Amino acid sequence: MGKNSFLLYISDYKCIKDLPLEQKGALLDAIFEYASTGTIIDLPPIVSMAFNFFRSHIDDNTKKWNEKVEKRRAAGRLGGLAKAENSKQSQANVANAKDAKQSQANVAVNVNDNVNVNDTLSLTLSHLVESASVRESVSEREEANKVFDLQSIKEQLLSDEIWKESVCMQSTLGVSFISMLPDQLDKFIAYIVSIGEEQSISNISDAKRRFTYWWQNHGRKEVQDENKQVYTVPN
Repeated sequence: MGKNSFLLYISDYKCIKDLPLEQKGALLDAIFEYASTGTIIDLPPIVSMAFNFFRSHIDDNTKKWNEKVEKRRAAGRLGGLAKAENSKQSQANVANAKDAKQSQANVAVNVNDNVNVNDTLSLTLSHLVESASVRESVSEREEANKVFDLQSIKEQLLSDEIWKESVCMQSTLGVSFISMLPDQLDKFIAYIVSIGEEQSISNISDAKRRFTYWWQNHGRKEVQDENKQVYTVPN
């Protein structure tokens, strides 16, 4: 029997609550079509972005369901093969015992020759380990001194569709945050430069982590302050 249901999460509603009803309807059709047939319907960009939030959850739940089905099938197959496996294991144990006795006899005959070989191997391995340690130490120092090209941060982050979807959800502003993202990245980079911490960003993962921290502690508050309405009391 195939899977005939899927889950929707209440937390995803905040990403689409500001969409017009027509776009919400198109999104609902796309969700049911994808869940039942796997087909992705062409959607406007803003609706497509919202659809990707639901799609990731549907994919995760489908994967878990398939894993459970496969485990049940595997358990059924193992029940029928148990006796045959026990017989094979017994034969393997007998063969291993014979091989062990033969190996012990060979070791006793060749022990003197192996001493010289083992000494040579030990020296070679020690040299290789020492060389690897030196290279690793140099590599770590170079990585620690590396400064990420701040000019390329914005382009790389904006080209990462999965990260953009994730940061939109974490922003608490929903899909509308996607249009604000380029400007917020400019402000983030300016902030890093102003506090002299360019050295702390050596790769794109550092940039993503630092942007999330900056948005939660600086960027979001600034946006909220900008959106506050000022009312003037007449005389």
